[in-house]
Amino acid sequence: MKANGKKQTLNFYAISALTALLVSSASYAADEELDGITDRETQSCPLNSGGPSLLGTKWRVSETYGNKIPTPVTLSMTVNLDTMTGDTGCNKYAAKFKQIGATGFVISQIDRTREPCMVVSQGEGKPTIHLGNIEGSYLRIMRRMGSVQQTDEGTLVFYDRNGKEGLVMTKL
Repeated sequence: MKANGKKQTLNFYAISALTALLVSSASYAADEELDGITDRETQSCPLNSGGPSLLGTKWRVSETYGNKIPTPVTLSMTVNLDTMTGDTGCNKYAAKFKQIGATGFVISQIDRTREPCMVVSQGEGKPTIHLGNIEGSYLRIMRRMGSVQQTDEGTLVFYDRNGKEGLVMTKL
């Protein structure tokens, strides 16, 4: 009877070890596939637009869907390995993204600080600018973007998932 109990115990441990090996192998394989995200070296630019690397570059938003950003407003962005960070004029933000294909990406999350936004005067007789409205609009537009291209003129153009030009940025 004892020999049978030892045999059952050994079988249990053998099955447990095999199960653990299979689970860890499946987990490793899932990590390797990355759900359609292109493999890349850690130092390469995740937003590869066919031009020079965007990694660590800083940009100022000059247009959103063809509308110029007023001069007193500074919307900025820096490209990092898996985030775009910057300033909305009144808050700091970090937008996490995943690369898709050679030049595409999807933003999975945007976090920002929660400082109150000011209303800025453009001078006597000119309309005021509510930074909160511009911030909200910019962050909504960023969520729609799906690809980026550097131009020969030194600008960075983001396109939405329908291929429409959504954001135009100039290098800082």
